[in-house]
Amino acid sequence: MIEVYAYLRGEKEDVNNFLKYGDKESERRIKKQSLEEHIEDSIKALENEIKNTKIWKYYTTLSNREEEHVEKWTKFTIVFHDLGKMFYQKNDRLYKNERYLNFAGHEFISTFLADKFLEIWLKNGAEDRFDEYTDFRWVIIGSILYHHHAIGLRKRGRLNEIKVCINHEEFKRIIERTSETIKKYLKVFEEEAISQFIRELETIKPERTGIRNILVLSRDQLSDIYRYVSEGLNEKVWEKFIGDKNFRKRMILSTNILIMTDYKGSETREGRKTEFWKVLDETITLYNLVNVIRP
Repeated sequence: MIEVYAYLRGEKEDVNNFLKYGDKESERRIKKQSLEEHIEDSIKALENEIKNTKIWKYYTTLSNREEEHVEKWTKFTIVFHDLGKMFYQKNDRLYKNERYLNFAGHEFISTFLADKFLEIWLKNGAEDRFDEYTDFRWVIIGSILYHHHAIGLRKRGRLNEIKVCINHEEFKRIIERTSETIKKYLKVFEEEAISQFIRELETIKPERTGIRNILVLSRDQLSDIYRYVSEGLNEKVWEKFIGDKNFRKRMILSTNILIMTDYKGSETREGRKTEFWKVLDETITLYNLVNVIRP
């Protein structure tokens, strides 16, 4: 079965042999984490650590919803925040003697996909879902779009193309594998909405170029996605961020919760903790409700 990766890095020859030929010997020497593993580890971090903090308690209070609703949409954000990486499975780059999958700009595609799912979910029951959709849509969009960056899109480089896969059969398998992951972690959403979203995914068809034997998301395809996100969604996020104090607090908290779960869900990639991970552990400990020292 094909795997969809959220992280992949190693010696250039090993990565090259693995991406091109699926070489098992090279695979054993590569540092990698599948998208499903990353989502699983991030959700575990939410359940076992983040939900025990004052940050989570404050976020649920500000959301003015039952905690189960807040948790549902937080898990949705975790599932979708890296989903755009499914289109980067052959987008390798070389740095010194290392080759790695370069996911630059994936947050635009992830945001685009999240909004498409939300649109489908709303249409399947607008009368009962509109309030919940309104309460969480823009917090989700803002959190996914900015989970790697300070607010402001202009400084982000635009990509001319993204290398997706070798052929359409491989892309079909990428969609099937991604679909399994979505169904596994979004069981709370009805099957019909997920099925409609998968059909929406299938309409994003990578194109063949004459330069190399590989399928890509072209400059025109990426421009359409960037335009939808930056000129449509991002402008609305900014409007609400500036004009709505409660939304501003919720988006900041939601983004920080996503960043914490994202990094905690990445701990196993390098085999050792970086200084940032150590600081993150200290922060979670500091805000842990159990460890709060009362005067």
